[in-house]
Amino acid sequence: MELDINDVALFVRVVRSRSFSAAAREQGVLVSTVSRRIAKLESSLGARLLERTTRRLELTDAGRAYFEHAARAMDDLSQGTGRVRELQAEPRGRVRIRAPTGLAAAVSNVVYGFLARYPSVSIDLELGERGARFDPEGVDIVIVTGKVEDTADFVARELWRSTRKLLFASPRYIQARGAPKRLEDLARHDCIATHAVDGFATWTLASGRKRRRITFAPRFHVSEFAAAHRAVLAGVGIAMLPEVLCMDDVSGRRLVRVLGAYEGEVGGVHLLYRAHRSLTAAVRACVDHFLAELPSTDPGTRGRRK
Repeated sequence: MELDINDVALFVRVVRSRSFSAAAREQGVLVSTVSRRIAKLESSLGARLLERTTRRLELTDAGRAYFEHAARAMDDLSQGTGRVRELQAEPRGRVRIRAPTGLAAAVSNVVYGFLARYPSVSIDLELGERGARFDPEGVDIVIVTGKVEDTADFVARELWRSTRKLLFASPRYIQARGAPKRLEDLARHDCIATHAVDGFATWTLASGRKRRRITFAPRFHVSEFAAAHRAVLAGVGIAMLPEVLCMDDVSGRRLVRVLGAYEGEVGGVHLLYRAHRSLTAAVRACVDHFLAELPSTDPGTRGRRK
């Protein structure tokens, strides 16, 4: 006998309500109809699922095992139905986004396109450097540079695969202090660090297969890439920055790369959003829009999508 998914859903409802009569009231049918459909399901499965007495309802061993899977399947089906309805509905409401200041231009351009496409959605865009920690209370979407550790709080989607960290300086600084020729020359230069411990910072630089660790006392230490980027533009010194933050400035001759044979660690740019399935249609639409549009703005890919 063919299995009827409506009977499976009714069985789950009966177990959860612990009563044939309660399930009948919820469905707006007679108790006898509920009993008949449960009997039909048991016949289809070839096993008794429920033991019914005048006072209580008990699951058999087979019923307990079946309920575990049936309840999960019904919940997944309900969520899938809600997802389809959500996608069909017009996204509306407010989406809160956090992104690094250094990606302000690229992120803003994507936001402008999203707002034009979804007139019923508003955007709160916060620019700054607050690391890769996802704050579920304060934001819906976070865009971060560097490595992202797995967590149960958010889903991380890669936007730009290869974001190298390179050494940059301003032409004004190079004119005043000269360009370093070797790694050892950095000891005589003003260096800007984004991470330091007890007054010292370390850069790991690679040239081909050779890797070198350079430890130095930074002239300027600031925890934000955006602030370090501004300091380099101001001629304060040399900093190791994500390539994606500096490509426009290199093209505009506001920055130059130094010690071009060396590069730092390769990191990515990731989009983070809530791991919960109950995202609003507006947030889901915004995530999909960013995943489709932002990779093509990466100067390092010259407009090629992944």
